[in-house]
Amino acid sequence: MTLFRRALLRCLSLAGGPLLAMASLVLPPAARAIPEAEAIKKLAVIPIFVLANDQGVPLPIPRDKTLVLPLYLERSQANRELANFQKGNPQVKAQVLALPLNIASEKIEELNKQLKDGRTLVAPVVSREQDRKQAIAILKKQGLSDKQVEEGLTTPVFFTKPLLTINTPQGARGVFFFRYDDMEKALAGVQDSKKLEPQAADLTAVLREIIKAKDDVFIFFPTPEYFALVKEQQQQQGGSAAPSRPAAP
Repeated sequence: MTLFRRALLRCLSLAGGPLLAMASLVLPPAARAIPEAEAIKKLAVIPIFVLANDQGVPLPIPRDKTLVLPLYLERSQANRELANFQKGNPQVKAQVLALPLNIASEKIEELNKQLKDGRTLVAPVVSREQDRKQAIAILKKQGLSDKQVEEGLTTPVFFTKPLLTINTPQGARGVFFFRYDDMEKALAGVQDSKKLEPQAADLTAVLREIIKAKDDVFIFFPTPEYFALVKEQQQQQGGSAAPSRPAAP
């Protein structure tokens, strides 16, 4: 990951120093109970995967005056795109690199401040198609129109009403999920789970609510990719046990 952090800074040299913007993490002004930076840190358990060359420099897709750098939530998504890229660009040595979403957000903010020309590099977070479909179904059930969903949903996040809580070393925390099936698994271990209604919102809205809350009592549930990366790292370092998943009450 250290290599990729350096690579993100190096991408300033692409196209004369482009802007890296992630719309889903740009928060509008709001009454803040906890710092925005603290809310963003909660995304450390959400890794993203991106295409880069053999030097670790990201490989954005040119689109008119915009460069698009997808941030995939699933390694398999990035691997498929890597295979497609290599077919069209056999002369370029490319790879898939991982980065925590909170670190990506920090680098994005740094690069935004260094914009020197009119070109932009947009980095959308790419969710699984099944999660997006689940979010759309939930939002339409709540009465949102197709236009409202299309304009407001970039990166779907799931939760329940009332909010499902999970036991952590710091106490009970309300939990948000990036994967619908992770939420289903958590609900399977909860008594009277039918009283908890599945909800969906865009990541921007969830972060806004975390910042506005009176107390810091929320977490994001780690994705399976997080546990896989931790296990890989521990195996490389000598093999300690992987961290256990937070337990539902």
